[in-house]
Amino acid sequence: MDNQKQAFEEELKAENEVFKCPGCGANLTFEPEQEELTCQYCDYHVRLKGTSSQQEFDFFGAEDVKNTWNNEMKILHCQNCGANNVVEKKIISYECPFCGTAQVTDSEELPGLRPQRVLPFSVNKETTIKLYQNWIKRRFFAPKKLKKDIPNAKINGVYLPVWTYDAETFTSYRGRLGERYTRTVGTGKNRRVVTEIRYFSISGTKHVSFDDIVVSASRKISQGQITQLQPFNTNSSYLYDPRYLSGFSAEHYDISLKEGFNKAKEIAKKRIEQLILARYNYDVVSYLHTNTTYDQVKYKYVLIPVWICSFDYNKKTYRYYVNGETGRLVGSAPVSVGRVLLIVFLVLAVIALIVILFMSFGTTSYYPYP
Repeated sequence: MDNQKQAFEEELKAENEVFKCPGCGANLTFEPEQEELTCQYCDYHVRLKGTSSQQEFDFFGAEDVKNTWNNEMKILHCQNCGANNVVEKKIISYECPFCGTAQVTDSEELPGLRPQRVLPFSVNKETTIKLYQNWIKRRFFAPKKLKKDIPNAKINGVYLPVWTYDAETFTSYRGRLGERYTRTVGTGKNRRVVTEIRYFSISGTKHVSFDDIVVSASRKISQGQITQLQPFNTNSSYLYDPRYLSGFSAEHYDISLKEGFNKAKEIAKKRIEQLILARYNYDVVSYLHTNTTYDQVKYKYVLIPVWICSFDYNKKTYRYYVNGETGRLVGSAPVSVGRVLLIVFLVLAVIALIVILFMSFGTTSYYPYP
């Protein structure tokens, strides 16, 4: 058996290997917390040692990159929501992690680049379930019935595609900012204090370095959702290894490298503007015009770990996502209308009380002694 295991571990180095247990022949799955391929039937396990790399790729030479999928994976297209899920060749039965339907079309063709990096799952399914239960219990506006009887959730581990971009940016800018100030105008009964704005012009240059701007490469999950789920430590990701996908699926990118870079520039623009404005004392922005050039642009195609989850309550489906590296959870949950109305009533009551007290003191007359 030892010789068989040794031979098996050597075979794992081949990218197109189907990962079967050498003891019983069952499929092996990746266990996040132990970073091992494990067999659920005979307790066989082999530790994965990811290969770190600081290599990044020239954005402007991306078309010359030779990085294909070979023959180790296939793509399943969901006929219901349109998701393109990358799975191992051996998968024959599949449920879409995004919409839950089993209506998928098998395709042997897997176009485009293969991922260059993978950030493995660190949070396992059991931990994800506990995070979900605690999240429901902590939600103030959630119905009591939901907190008392938390429904089971559908949980799917998916590697989502992202582009990361590095760049050196050089920005020239000009703008007009304003500071508020007060002054007294009028005389007698018309004497009063008014607030005005004193404007001043700004101009200059700003150099900003960006490292790993993370941009969603899938239309099935928005940039806003990826931003909420961050951080993802993409700089610590490993060179792509299909063994980390064992027991999981991966979404194929449908946002191109160039389209992703346009989104990265939008993110960079906001950050550059923040850093420029931080140089000045101001209250209002009349306008700020910037002109940015990008140099030494590098990219990586990374698969990041996300648990895509959903649960049903009162005939409605609610979705939430868990960062498979950090356990950060974002999503939507039912809201108790009664609790919301109670809070609104209390807030309005407090406001009404303040107004009554203000009017009461404001109308009181004070007469000096003669």
